[in-house]
Amino acid sequence: MKSLCGLCRVSQGYPFLYSMNKINQTIKYFGYVRKSTEGEERQALSIESQKDKVKEIFPQLDIVEVLEEKHSAFKPYNRPVFEEMIKRIRRGEATGIIAWHPDRLSRNEIDASTITYLVRTGVIHDLKFGSYNFDNSPEGIMMLQLALSQSQYFSSKLGKDVKRGLEKKVSLGWLPGVAPEGYLNDMRLEKGQRTISTDKKRAVLLRRAFDMFLTGAYSAQEVFDKLNNEWGYTTRKKKKTGGKPLCRSTWYKILNNPFYAGVMVYNNKESKGKHKPIITIDEFNRIQELLGDKGCKKKPEKRDFTFTGLFRCGVCGCLITAEHKTKYLKQKKEVKSYDYYHCTHKKKDIACRQGSVLEEDIKHEILLKLKGLEIHPKFLEWAFEYLDSIKETEKKQTKITAKSQKEQTAELESQLSELTMMRAKKIIDDEGFLKEADKLKKQIKSLKTSEEKNDQKMDIEKTKEKITFCVYAFKRFIGGGKNAQKEILAELGSNREIINKNVVITLNPWLIPIYNNAEMLNAKMNKLEPALTPVNTKQNEALASLRLSWLPGSDSNRRPIG
Repeated sequence: MKSLCGLCRVSQGYPFLYSMNKINQTIKYFGYVRKSTEGEERQALSIESQKDKVKEIFPQLDIVEVLEEKHSAFKPYNRPVFEEMIKRIRRGEATGIIAWHPDRLSRNEIDASTITYLVRTGVIHDLKFGSYNFDNSPEGIMMLQLALSQSQYFSSKLGKDVKRGLEKKVSLGWLPGVAPEGYLNDMRLEKGQRTISTDKKRAVLLRRAFDMFLTGAYSAQEVFDKLNNEWGYTTRKKKKTGGKPLCRSTWYKILNNPFYAGVMVYNNKESKGKHKPIITIDEFNRIQELLGDKGCKKKPEKRDFTFTGLFRCGVCGCLITAEHKTKYLKQKKEVKSYDYYHCTHKKKDIACRQGSVLEEDIKHEILLKLKGLEIHPKFLEWAFEYLDSIKETEKKQTKITAKSQKEQTAELESQLSELTMMRAKKIIDDEGFLKEADKLKKQIKSLKTSEEKNDQKMDIEKTKEKITFCVYAFKRFIGGGKNAQKEILAELGSNREIINKNVVITLNPWLIPIYNNAEMLNAKMNKLEPALTPVNTKQNEALASLRLSWLPGSDSNRRPIG
């Protein structure tokens, strides 16, 4: 039988076959192959296998280019190759797509709707799949949507199942995934039930490296060099590459990983593992102290330093900042922590070479100042008795004085007003007016200044607070926390500097008289303390004299020293 040409086939009853061949000849296709290395898609057909299947099943199609993707399709906007392919289809470079299965094109709702919409609107003329038949009709598009939705459902369900299985494994005390260096997964057991055992060959070398670093005599880099170059450490052998020297980043991860101390961290939660620890928890904590800020991906520890922002550099005037340091003491076999304070060196135009000061040195200087202010509680008692006795009297005298000053001010202002009227009526000339007006203005200003001073006088309660500060600040500073120590320092002096590693605190003015007399007053009080010696007439006289020296003057405005 002779073969029929295309036109003959139409006349002999084969119009459909002729139509399909014509469409296939006019449509250009993009081949799209994808395999993600993430989670549930690891079992998918490889990229090379997908390519081979596409060429084997559709050899007659006009394939413009085969595009390779290695990203997961579970989340939208995560596949640059797919997005570029859609853009090129919109530009008309091709009007069809070939893929192994619909789930290669999409596993999420957004990308699925993009594909079906472009098919429905005629931008994509045809889809070809190696394991699925697609018909570009309303029914075919509906079936395609179902296939894509099924892929999305399968991914979501499988993801939850995998997550549930991993969490179950953690609850049993085993870390999911590949065991860290120094440990091995038991491959004899089924996947999901594999335990972790110690890699005896490598664990011994890691334990030796931990011990060397814990001495504090070697840096992490020095131990790393010995581990690779002298002890010949190699990683676990892989099928293709084989064992290699340990990477520096992996070494720092080992130092920062609590897994080696028997603690698993999964989803930011810590739990005890069933694997055998190589080091103890105390040793792991000591390693973190020794690493300091050089640890790999180690989160900086936020510290609340006591005196930051309260001192300035005595040379350049910049603020003093603080830094925490640790040192491993070989003889005592313990880690010692220190807080240092140093200049921030913010002013680049000043060559500041000031060194650091220990926090203990700052506290020592503050305590010396506070000790110099500390007075016997008896002085506080006398001051309270005296201040209470004059409280009402002083209040009345202040009111009388203020009233008198206001009356005088009002009288002078009235005279100034009358003088101005006289000048307006030309009763006095300019020279006489200016002379008298200037005199009255000076008197008014003097009275108002006096009123302001009376308003600014230290009240009784403020006086009590300041004397109480002197008596108890020393003990409060020793027994108080950081906030209390900051408040005491602020009350002690406003001008605080560190220069040549010396702490300089200029006392507030009201404290200086007490600081200058406290030692003398305390010495006298110790000699006359009634609890130490029998009370007699001479002693009473001496106490009365001491009280007068503490409360000098006899006028109503007298105050305790300071």
